[in-house]
Amino acid sequence: MLNQIMEDINDQILNMVADFFGTFGQKEAFTLLLAMDREKVYNDFLKAEAGFNSYKLAILDKGIQNSPYQNQVENYPENLTMLPSLAIPGAKAFPHVGELPNIDEEGLSFIHPDIKEACICLGGTAGGPFKSYWLGRNSLDKCQYWSSTKIIAILNVICSLDSNINTCQIRGDGKNIDFNEVVEDVITYAKKVGSSNALAAMFKCFQTYVGLESWLKEITGNNHTEFQGLYGEEPFIMSPEIVQDNQVLLSAASESKKREDQTGENTVATYDLTRIISMVGWYYHLPEPAKLPTPLTPLPGGDGGGWENLQPFIRNLGKDTARYVDVALAKLGIQNSIKSPVILSKMGFGYSSSRKRTELTYTCFTQFEYQGKVRSIAMTLRGAKALGDFDTEAVEIDARMAAEITEILRRLVADELG
Repeated sequence: MLNQIMEDINDQILNMVADFFGTFGQKEAFTLLLAMDREKVYNDFLKAEAGFNSYKLAILDKGIQNSPYQNQVENYPENLTMLPSLAIPGAKAFPHVGELPNIDEEGLSFIHPDIKEACICLGGTAGGPFKSYWLGRNSLDKCQYWSSTKIIAILNVICSLDSNINTCQIRGDGKNIDFNEVVEDVITYAKKVGSSNALAAMFKCFQTYVGLESWLKEITGNNHTEFQGLYGEEPFIMSPEIVQDNQVLLSAASESKKREDQTGENTVATYDLTRIISMVGWYYHLPEPAKLPTPLTPLPGGDGGGWENLQPFIRNLGKDTARYVDVALAKLGIQNSIKSPVILSKMGFGYSSSRKRTELTYTCFTQFEYQGKVRSIAMTLRGAKALGDFDTEAVEIDARMAAEITEILRRLVADELG
């Protein structure tokens, strides 16, 4: 009890000092300085987990409806047309499709040991070609990334369509549902259409399991990935079609081919997910050899038809239930100073009976203007905690993920990454 009272008093003193600095226009600098106390940042997030458990977590399940950026999601595609800046000496041209970048595997030593695998990519330009700088921790290790991998099959379908997805439906088994509404349900878990797991499994029906895995390898250049699993539920529609004005644009892979494949594992790498979400976030700026391949006819002006179809996907990625970037920006005290924000993400969470631990994954792309500089970063982190109690593991790894995202963004705005 005494310790709690002292902590509350210390917090009040720090807030008073911050307000004092604020009168001189320096409150943000002071708050950023406070955020360097990483143990306090973690403990603050852990205190926020009071009353939560493995079934509902304070940040993982916060929801877009509780996000200060909810009303800005519609503007995300436009915000992504802003060119981010990057002036890191070791940055190189963003890799072409199918090329592996050079990843600095010692560059994330500052991240807490509970984060077992991670991959970060900084992107932008100081003039000249679009460049990137990659940092990792076990970034090519194959692991289970739970629901974070759901974005892969959705993106594969979008890249397969030579038509505007805004007027497409998915039909089958007597159902006819709006394409973008289905994607939104996968991301938000709102169950307006169906369960996220069943809908995600349905998107995997448009390719054979082997074919989808091969597509992922061809994009990332990582030939060791396995992506032939489902998500614990049967597809929402077993043999779906994508239609537009009653014309079939894409059909499910034949049942015989699916049976030949069977199903396997979804074991990918943090690099794979970071590469995928970075190619979405920076699509507008990447040179053609580095863009996600799409058959959609380029639009007048050379923007590329693929950008039109990515925009609704971008807005849906902005509605992820996990809000780690939200709470990180608030903890850093800069949420009211950033302009043109973009937060795209997909979380994954579960208990591994084979590894006997709780695991949480977070794939994210965020970009914003701060102090006159557009900063842009893609990242994937996978945390794990083994304490023998699911609820305790869950709340601790939720708080830890928030604390590590806070530190990464602190270093981003302080130009300490790379």
